[in-house]
Amino acid sequence: MSPINVDEAVRDWQDGAKAKVSKLVRKYKAKTGKVAAATSDAAQRAYVAGVTDPVSQRLRLTRLKELTDADLDKAMEDAAPVTYPAGIDKSVEKMRRRVSPFMGEIDRIVPTLKPRVRDAAANVTARVTPIAVGLQNKKKALVGGA
Repeated sequence: MSPINVDEAVRDWQDGAKAKVSKLVRKYKAKTGKVAAATSDAAQRAYVAGVTDPVSQRLRLTRLKELTDADLDKAMEDAAPVTYPAGIDKSVEKMRRRVSPFMGEIDRIVPTLKPRVRDAAANVTARVTPIAVGLQNKKKALVGGA
């Protein structure tokens, strides 16, 4: 038996994976209940088990130690100019949905604030604290916290 040609295996994997993108998208879109499955108690337990597993943590560290700053810099240089702007463009509506409740809360609170005074500590107490507490309460309300 001849030795495995690693370069050939990698090329085959790369070509095969790229050729199956449309199949991947089609199968993904056909699957129902994705959010319910991802937010289930079982999924949360699996996530916690995965990130707290000592073997997984050691593997993560081992893989990170294989990298250099130059590797990370090169990856950022190569990918960011294309992927980052495209990701931003795709995220506009998600950004709007996520920040709108908080901006609305700020707009609701600001007219109720006491006027500014010369004392910085008094301003923080009377003007910053109500906004911070309001935003914290809005977050709790949105995620179902008490």
